Formats: sequence, C-alpha cells, structure tokens
Amino acid sequence: MNPGDTFFGFDKRGHLWIVLTGEDANGDVAVTNFTTHEEGVRRTCGKDCLVVQPGEHPYPRHESCIPFWGAMLTSHARLEQGVIEGVYDPQAPLTPELLQRIRIGALTSTAPEPVKAVIRRDPR
Repeated sequence: MNPGDTFFGFDKRGHLWIVLTGEDANGDVAVTNFTTHEEGVRRTCGKDCLVVQPGEHPYPRHESCIPFWGAMLTSHARLEQGVIEGVYDPQAPLTPELLQRIRIGALTSTAPEPVKAVIRRDPR
C-alpha cells in the first residue's frame, strides 16, 4: 500500500483507514482513520482533529474528521498481506492535496511522536 491509499478492515469499528507514509527503514508506515466529527468529544475528535467535508473523498457522507490521537505505526508487510488475504478492503485513494493536508495536520497535532517522526522522514 502507498501513501494516500485507504482501506477498511483494520479495526472492528468500520473506520476507513489512511496510509500516511511510505515504508520506513523499520518496515513501518503511519496510518490514521476517518471518524464522525463530534467537536469536543475526546473519544472521537479530541481537541485537534482535522475536519473533512463530504466530497473531499468518496467515503465521508457527512462531516468527518481525522482524530490524530489515534494515529499509529503498523507494518507495511502486514498491510500488504492483509490486502492479499482479503482482510483489508482497499478503497479510493486520497487526492495528493488531502493527503498533504492530513500529514501537515498530524505534524501540528497531538499525534504520537513515533508517527510524527515517520512522517517527517517520508520524502513526500
């Protein structure tokens, strides 16, 4: 999977997940997800989510956001194997502009520092 790719199946809650970076030297990629935007609700948005409107990507049918506190690293190999095995269901990729907006938002948010470090090292 490549930066900007999206997929279902990474969690049991039905979120659409986003690959934020290419594979780093450890074989990791940074990922985060879309969720329903509920301003001020910590369990979803927190205080520094990035709001995405319907039409910015085919998935959000209502105001959604990227809750950066839930961003994480995962193995690129795990994602690739999950697609091959049909565990992860690839969806439409993000536009380069939306991917860049999300990456910038992650760097200025409360995203975990290991996620920010992988984003900073990724050349995109």
